[in-house]
Amino acid sequence: MSESRGRGGGRGRGNQQRGGGAEGAGGRGGGAFRGGGDRGGRGDFRGNDRGGRGDFRGGRGGGDFRGGRGGGDFRGGRGGGDFRGGGYRGGGDHGGRGGGGGGFRGGRGGSEGPGVYRQNSPIPPPDPQITALENSWVQGHGAPAGQLTSALSKLSVAASGSDFSIAFFPNRPGFGNKGIEVVLWANSFKLNISAPSLFKYTLNVTYIPVKEEAPKPKEGATGAGRDAREAKGRKLAIVIQEALAQLPAGSVVASEFKAQVISLKKLALPEDGIIRVQLTDRNRVENWAVRFNGPESIDVQQLMGYLKTLDNPANDTSFPRYPDVIDAIGVVLGHTARADPNAAAVGRSRFFATDGARAEQAEPARGPEGVVSILRGYFQSVRPATGRLLLNTNVTHGIFRRSIGLGELFARMGLDKMDQVLSMGSEHAQRRFWGELRKMHKYLARSRVQCKVWDDQNRRWHTMERSIAGLATSQDGQRRQDGPPPQFQPGFQFGGPGNVKFHLRQPTSGSSPPAPGLQYNTFVTVAQYHKAKYGISVKMGMPLINVGSPDKPIYFLAEHCTVLPGQPLKVKLTPNEQDSMIQFACRPPPSNAVSITTSARSLLALDNNPLLNRFSIAIDKELITVKARELVPPLLTYRNSTQTVTPTDGGWLMRNVKVAKAGRPINSWTFLYIVGGKDDTANVKNAAEGFGKFMAENMGINIPRNPKPPNGVTTQNSEAQVDAAFKKLASLQPRPELVLVVLPVKDTVLYNTVKKLADITHGIHTVCVVQDKITQPKGQAGYFANVSLKVNLKFGGVNHKVNDNVGLFKSGKTMLVGYDVTHPTNLAPGAGNNAPSMVGLVASVDSDLAQWPAVAWNNPSRVEMLDDRLDTEFRGRLRLWQAKNQNRLPENIIIYRDGVSEGQFAKVLREELPHIRAACTAMYKARSPPRISLIVSVKRHQTRFYPTDPAHMHHRSKSPKEGTVVDRGVTNVRYWDFFLQAHASLQGTARPAHYTVLLDEIFRADFGSEAANVLEKVTHEMCYLYGRATKAVSICPPAYYADLVCTRARIHKEELFSDTESVSTAAASAAASVSQRSVHPNLKDSMYYI
Repeated sequence: MSESRGRGGGRGRGNQQRGGGAEGAGGRGGGAFRGGGDRGGRGDFRGNDRGGRGDFRGGRGGGDFRGGRGGGDFRGGRGGGDFRGGGYRGGGDHGGRGGGGGGFRGGRGGSEGPGVYRQNSPIPPPDPQITALENSWVQGHGAPAGQLTSALSKLSVAASGSDFSIAFFPNRPGFGNKGIEVVLWANSFKLNISAPSLFKYTLNVTYIPVKEEAPKPKEGATGAGRDAREAKGRKLAIVIQEALAQLPAGSVVASEFKAQVISLKKLALPEDGIIRVQLTDRNRVENWAVRFNGPESIDVQQLMGYLKTLDNPANDTSFPRYPDVIDAIGVVLGHTARADPNAAAVGRSRFFATDGARAEQAEPARGPEGVVSILRGYFQSVRPATGRLLLNTNVTHGIFRRSIGLGELFARMGLDKMDQVLSMGSEHAQRRFWGELRKMHKYLARSRVQCKVWDDQNRRWHTMERSIAGLATSQDGQRRQDGPPPQFQPGFQFGGPGNVKFHLRQPTSGSSPPAPGLQYNTFVTVAQYHKAKYGISVKMGMPLINVGSPDKPIYFLAEHCTVLPGQPLKVKLTPNEQDSMIQFACRPPPSNAVSITTSARSLLALDNNPLLNRFSIAIDKELITVKARELVPPLLTYRNSTQTVTPTDGGWLMRNVKVAKAGRPINSWTFLYIVGGKDDTANVKNAAEGFGKFMAENMGINIPRNPKPPNGVTTQNSEAQVDAAFKKLASLQPRPELVLVVLPVKDTVLYNTVKKLADITHGIHTVCVVQDKITQPKGQAGYFANVSLKVNLKFGGVNHKVNDNVGLFKSGKTMLVGYDVTHPTNLAPGAGNNAPSMVGLVASVDSDLAQWPAVAWNNPSRVEMLDDRLDTEFRGRLRLWQAKNQNRLPENIIIYRDGVSEGQFAKVLREELPHIRAACTAMYKARSPPRISLIVSVKRHQTRFYPTDPAHMHHRSKSPKEGTVVDRGVTNVRYWDFFLQAHASLQGTARPAHYTVLLDEIFRADFGSEAANVLEKVTHEMCYLYGRATKAVSICPPAYYADLVCTRARIHKEELFSDTESVSTAAASAAASVSQRSVHPNLKDSMYYI
């Protein structure tokens, strides 16, 4: 989850009159109500949607120093990607319909323009000095295959202390040299720094109570929390910025405005290391102490020397190397953008311009959906590479609160009817209205707004910034001790100017009379007060805004509040907003390259920046180029092994071919039709029969042509009704082994219900189809074929094979494994805070690499590393291999571990590999243990490549061609890693997968100097073996399938991840039983998750 570091700003806007009456009626407290909200939108049942129908928006974003903690990400990539709020980590990559372009202020933009970046300019060759260094190092450091193996094999679960030689990762055996050589742009600039060293100070910020401040009575959790006065987010950043402003002139410093300061020289600090800061906040003077701890000396030139020689000391046990130096340089590079009042910083590395002149945003949706703003921003990160430092810079996209007047927002949403509630005509209409207001209340919680406030002294209106708790609710002020709470009209959950009365207290000093028509110590409506005090007639239909806290409310008029720009938001986008995001973010490489070399450099202040100059940092003007190769796609075979299929543009057609091997016979099957609108049972029945005939005759699947009657039809889509329908079908004799479920429309909730009941309760394989797709003749054959592929995999079949497989697999002695951990995301505050992380483990059982049975289990919430449960489940995969392979155990095990960050690579070896070794020891006993190679696959990174030659790019997306591999230029030759774009990106900028070898006992030993070529070939060709598609996928199937298993496991236990209050409350009482759900024994050793 991203966390904003803030972006500087001025001193607080103190000494302003707070207004009277409604605005001043409730005390000062700061918005403690955190809100949350639900994600809304049904989404597509096929994606990783995971959403519910549920509520409007909400979310935790917004609030921290105009940066918000919200963040989250649009992950993109596999399976279409989830909009995860607060950002689009995919960085404007593939997917969507826009075709690219998508220029300033939205629009599709098309894909016009040059085919490649700088098409008519000379292309600089890859730096020859870097190439020479790479070649020299590989030639001189080709370590023997057994160098590391003996140390690795001895590592046990207990060996996790300081003596961790295993972190000394295997050397790169060489560079790959297969394929057509090409030159690509990379989205990185060379970074030059000549400062010999830097100094790092860590900060502690504490509140200093004033002596006159008497102890305050506790008023529950909110009041007690405020007494602690902990600086967070925006306020913390302002305090740190004020402290830095007090340093002696000439101090060269940078900060992320949270916990550290980087300086060029040691700072001249007070003797106690404390700088005291005074702020005025809401007429309240606050004193803060900022303690500078340190400094720690950061040796920059040690890093630069290492990158030029890549010599490793004997005790090299760290990965990545020199993280303190990298982090310090990153702080310096991010300082200026964070301090920019017209930019928003999200997390460690993402920046967005928010002012009108620079902001790049999609056109907001019209109507009630136009409440979010989709911005284009830029990511930057310092990356060590062979011989140099690089600044990796990429396009990114984020979801923010739209800067809009709340009066306009409420009118747009149809919520300006507080004066019409009693005349809405039905109780249902009133409930629906209150429900929409509850969603808006969550959506607004912790938003920062600009408020219009009356200045009594100067007799004029002025503005000030406030953080709001949400709407005015009937629960406000119930625990206050300094006066009676507001009075709401009976039956009203929320209040408008005419529905809420507040107690007009007499001032504690002075004796000025109240406004004409008002009396002190009486209750008065907000509308009456504004009319008498300010002479204005308010909009009676608008909900009131609480800019105080739930305990001490302060009510403002909606028309006097405007949401400030630059507040990230964690939400579930509506389908229309998803389309807007995709169209805006989907851009071809030339467009992204131009943005990176122009707009990004401006926003990130990479040019003519006095601060960087003083730190002796310079960023090259042009992107670097790198050597790449286009690998040849494999030939594929189906039932007739002599007939081969040649992929084109990363895909192929199934014409006049049958699956390579049918799965076990399906003796009985039927269909379940869930009626949504008009009952069309006759057409659905005909389509189901046509599907059965197609599977048997066209695809060669062992299945009866007609579904077994009676077939299931239900007009209800509740879980209880669907369960009843499955029970009826399960009672048929013989029991159906497959149910074709016909859904009325794409519906995530209904799809999840079907899969949970079928996979867990009844143990029946299901494939879900949409009624319109299966009954319409147009495109029906292709639809039947795609669904048939899933059926064959579920029953143990092989859909297609690679014609010339590597001998490593042909011999049938190698098991491939993939596992992944996914964490609970996009949950409302307080809902599912302890929801488990889900683990998915798949392993091959055949030499064709077609069947990948799976197992899933829970891991502690948001914990990435696995415990001894991995030992248990890995033994299960070995037993299954043994059962499928003449009682033999594999001699080789190749593992693809998905999704861990570089900082966790060593932990995978230290904490997870010993459990895998333990499982092997238990299973192999006296036999020789298997050789293991362990590779991490990562898709969510920021490295992108852009073509330099129109002859070597995808003709539609203008991305590199499928099969492009890069293993030099942006890598560190000391380690064995490579980038592989196996798929053809049809739109947008392709994102390659990044593979890093953490352990190798197989490839170097068997293939010597060809080890790199073989691993790249194996990984590339596996991407053509994703069983349910006729195209190469972007990441190899072991990792892909493991992610699908995690997604299905989350569906099975959806109550634990619910973002609706009602369901999460129910789930809490039954969390134990839900958590222990597992796949039905009928399905557990199959590809049920496809």
